[in-house]
Parts: sequence; C-alpha cells; structure tokens
Amino acid sequence: MRKIISILAVTGILLTAPGCTEWLDIRPESEVVLEDFWKNESQVNQVVAACYRSLTEWNSMSRMLVWGELRSDNVTFGNNMPIDMYKMLNVDISPENSYCHWGAFYTVINYCNNFLHYAPEVVAIDPNFTESKLHALEAEILTIRALAYFYLVRTFGEVPWVDNPSIDDAQDYRIPKSSEEVILDHLVTDLTTALYYARDRFEINQYNKGRITRNAIRALLADIHLWQEDYGKCVEMCNQVLNDAEQDLELVNGEDVLEQVFYEGNSTESIFELQFDEDNMFNWVLRDFYGLYGSEAGQWSFPGVFVTGEASPFNYRTAAGTESEEDLREKDFLRQESGGDRYFIFKYAGALRQENVTTGVSTYIYRSTTPNWIVYRLSDVILMKAEALIQLETDPEETMRMINTTYLRSNPEQANSPLMAENYSSKMDLENLFLREHQRELMFEGKRWFALMRLARRADSPAPLLGYVMKKFTGSASVQSSKMSVMEALYLPIHEDELKANPALEQNPFYEITSDNTNKP
Repeated sequence: MRKIISILAVTGILLTAPGCTEWLDIRPESEVVLEDFWKNESQVNQVVAACYRSLTEWNSMSRMLVWGELRSDNVTFGNNMPIDMYKMLNVDISPENSYCHWGAFYTVINYCNNFLHYAPEVVAIDPNFTESKLHALEAEILTIRALAYFYLVRTFGEVPWVDNPSIDDAQDYRIPKSSEEVILDHLVTDLTTALYYARDRFEINQYNKGRITRNAIRALLADIHLWQEDYGKCVEMCNQVLNDAEQDLELVNGEDVLEQVFYEGNSTESIFELQFDEDNMFNWVLRDFYGLYGSEAGQWSFPGVFVTGEASPFNYRTAAGTESEEDLREKDFLRQESGGDRYFIFKYAGALRQENVTTGVSTYIYRSTTPNWIVYRLSDVILMKAEALIQLETDPEETMRMINTTYLRSNPEQANSPLMAENYSSKMDLENLFLREHQRELMFEGKRWFALMRLARRADSPAPLLGYVMKKFTGSASVQSSKMSVMEALYLPIHEDELKANPALEQNPFYEITSDNTNKP
C-alpha cells in the first residue's frame, strides 16, 4: 500500500472557506494512503490549496527574492546577512551555496504533477466534480507549475523537465537536463491550454487576487515571451491584460501605493499575489530580508550610490531636465538609516510614511502585520509592454506612453510635462530610460536581476549587465566583474546535493571543478 507523499496528505480544507487564507491552512495526516485519497471534490480542492501553499513556504519564497533580486543593482549588505547570501551577493558563488538548491521548486512541481495525474479520475467517482470544474482547476495548476519552471529556467538555464508525479521509490529519478527552449515551449503550450479553461475572476477579492485568473496567465505568458525575445507575442499578451475591462484593473494613485498595494495588499492593480496571514502563514522571508516593526533593519539594503550618485535612477539629469526629482517611490520605498549612510527597504516593510509639509522630513511607521507577496501587478505588465515595444522599434510614442503611465503617477508635479520621446531619440536612450523606470517602479519585487539578464541575453554578453551591477561595489570591483565575465556565469550552479542525488545531471559549465579544485575563471 503506497502512502500519499508529502503535502498531498491533507485534510479539512475547502476552497470556499470565507477567510482569505483559511483554504491554505493545511494539516498533514501521516497515515493517509494513496488508495484512500482522490475520492471526491473536497480532496481535489485540498490538493489545489496545497499547490498554492507550496509557493509560500520559506524555501520557495526566499528563492524568489534571492534569485530575482539579490545579485542586481538593487541590493547590498544590510543587517546580519547570512553567510551564503553574503557570498552570493559578493559573487562568491559555489555549488555548496544553499541558495543553489532547487528542491523547493521541484516540490511545487511535484504537487502539481500529482494533481494533473490523479484529479481526472475523480470525475468518474464524484458526480459533483464535473469536467468543467476539473478543467478550471487544471488551468490553475498548469500555471503554478509553469511559474515554478520559469523561475528555474531563468536561474539555472537548463533543468530537468519532469511532468510525471513522484509516487514511490521504484521510479527512476535519473533525469537529465532539458534545454531552455524545450522547457519554455512546454510552458507556452500548457499556458495556452490553461488560458482557454481558466476563470476570468472569482467572486471573493482575496481569491480574485490570490488565485490564478486569465490575466495572471496572460502576465506569465508575456513574461515568458519577453524572455524568449518574442516581442510581438509579449505585446499581444500585455494588451489583453490592459484591455480587459472585466477585471477592473486600475493603477492606484501614487500617494496611496505604499499603503494600498504593499501594506494592505490585493489592490486594484494586483493581478496575482501570494496570500499570507498572521496566524498560519506569516511571511517570515520579507520580515527577515526587508524588516518589520521592532526589527526595522533588514538583511538587505539599497546601495547608497544609487540614491545620491550619478548612477542613481532618482534625480537623474538629462539634457532635457531631471527625471524623478521628487519621485514618491524614492521616499516611499527607501528609508535612510538614522545617523548613517545606509538605505533600508521600506517597501513591503512599511505601513505609512508621514511627510512634514514644512521641513520635508518623513516619519516612517513600520508594519506589525505580515505582507502578501505580489507576483504580477498592472505596473509590471505596462513595463513589459514598454520593453517589448523598444525592441520592436515600431512605436516610440506608445512606448513613451507606457513609461509615462507609471512614471507620472509617482511624479505628479510633472503631470503637465511628461517625458517626451524626442528627448530619448535612440534605441539605447529608450532602453536606459526603461531600465531606470523599471528600477524605480519594481525595485525589491524580485524582478530586477531578470530584467538585467534580458539585457545581457540580447547583447549575448554580460557587459551591459555589469555596467549596472558593478557600480554598487565600493572600491574596485575587478574581482566581482571577473567572476561574471561570461554568459554562463550569470546562471547559478546546480547544488552538489542535486548532482549526487541525480547522476544524470551535469554541472553548469562555468562551475565545473577543475583538477586543482577551483572554479573555472
């Protein structure tokens, strides 16, 4: 008799529970067996909840942030940073680093594979569980699995493609890596199917924002197409989100972004965000990385050179004037250390910023509650469309309109003098403007490293990425730069434990160990 593995042994949760995360409050039963499970719609819904819950676990959440943000120009050393994180930030990366473990995301994938394998059988057993209900849930699960694979591909390049559930020890787990192209093609196919069957919206706002809808699928597809450099399809997916009046997506006023988007959560501009609560699912990752009331100095901080120096996206001087001279995002997202020169992260960590109208000095009030984690929001889609349009070089006015959409809401004093296309006449000028606006808008949301990776991939060289990242290192950055001198070095190594567990794997080339036990230069 086979025991149902890990999180699939769950009981007592219905997706129709009234609380925003009650349906994710999963309590394992160690003796549930496979033959006794998958009997009714309630059990199917429990597994759906388990798939969502797996994305919120520490090992998943921490890697979303570390993989998507840590090595970028947004992050430098904060308070009590763990040694493996310190090493990775300092470009001292080896296969022993704990953040090179990918197991958390393959756990997510395995939960999804179990659902996709077993849930169809329940249709024949439970008359309440119809084919239409099955397909709608399959759309959610296919999207969760695709999101997990997309993180893996962007971080490691090539990874094993596994679409069968791990059920017992008799299976062959020696699976080689598949190419990025093969995996992304799988994801596009799966998401195209999911888009057909997914729900447009849910009746409860927490589900509408906290579960997969068609717009969440479109946002993920746009992101994948952007990575694939299929810019026309990226624009198409973005337009479907932007033109979807049924979802009532709307940017929050600039003055309310900190409170409504990042403190309260599930705002009008949210498309998909992971749901947390105080009792069962506290977001410990954001507390440790960014800070919280009583522990305001997080493990991460923002490089001071990007606040006051010429490389700063704020107060950026151009021939036509200064960008972001009074940008609300600089004030809302960053807090200067009292009596020091470090800038700690206030986005997500903060509840309220109060500015003295006479002195201009801000008081920062930290949250004591736990935040959700936003995977996609409207600003992200707007800027993905802008990036794709820049590469298509077909509509500079529309490109500038997209950039101005996010820029002007955080620079309301410039409402009558928006950024003008004629002041950014070359493709390079537009790319640099985009990357400044991307940094201003999406800093600390797990997006920046991947945006810089896209820049490097288009050039087939780390040089453009290094031009941004190396400026955060004080003094000479020659050592760090040399460790990212080739494209392969921008991806992480496979952890040594994964190589031992799966003999079919081959280490990423840059990190292969030479005879003298040193990494390749």
